[in-house]
Amino acid sequence: MSATVIPPFNRLLHLPGAVVKIYREPWRAHTEKAALQRLSEAGIRAPSVLVDGSIRGRQMLVLRRLRGTAPGSGEEAVRRVIPYLHRVHEITGPGFGRLFDPVATSWGEYLRERLVSYQAALARRGFREAAATAEALAGAPLPEPDAPRLLHNDPEPGNFLFGPAATAGLDWELAIYGDPNLDYARAAHAFAVHPVRLSRLLADHGIAHSQDALAAYRSVHLLGRLMSAVTATPPDPAAAQRHAQDLITKTI
Repeated sequence: MSATVIPPFNRLLHLPGAVVKIYREPWRAHTEKAALQRLSEAGIRAPSVLVDGSIRGRQMLVLRRLRGTAPGSGEEAVRRVIPYLHRVHEITGPGFGRLFDPVATSWGEYLRERLVSYQAALARRGFREAAATAEALAGAPLPEPDAPRLLHNDPEPGNFLFGPAATAGLDWELAIYGDPNLDYARAAHAFAVHPVRLSRLLADHGIAHSQDALAAYRSVHLLGRLMSAVTATPPDPAAAQRHAQDLITKTI
């Protein structure tokens, strides 16, 4: 493969006891490496980095392969993921944003910048209603967590393993320092759990949360997914329409 061509996906090579992950963009490797280091320091189960290098001009990590069962969707699965994420959220950082360069001084500043980029991209592609939602969220008061806390930021079912001893989190390349409520809102949508049920599950685990923040972050999540679908190479119109419809669907 030419070193000048960056395909719109990572490449994985599964070896006995290890996974070679070749990243489509360097910042993804830097983020994942930083996240895995913080998780290791905290004793939280996640892959460890065996080798950090490059191949054909692209960043690469060789990660220790973990064993476990991939969860399905639904409430029972997310009930096991919530305490894992809660432990992750105990890790704090020096600022808000990507782990290798957390330069935003406030969560609102970081999130507002993301929403403005969503608004511009969606408006250019004719998603006017979604663009208006992004603009409205960017102009509204945004929640401020008590500290920049480590977020997985992509808590899809495929990014967790359930083992006999503990849950493990995989694929940390999108990790950021931010507000834990965003992780919970993303997980609820990914695991197909209604926001009302999510609130009850968080309460069952004794986790403080804001229903208003969860509702706002559901929209942030869907706006990000919609933007990714319309800016992909090639675009994914089916996913774009699904996310746009979810965005206007009343959930509470």
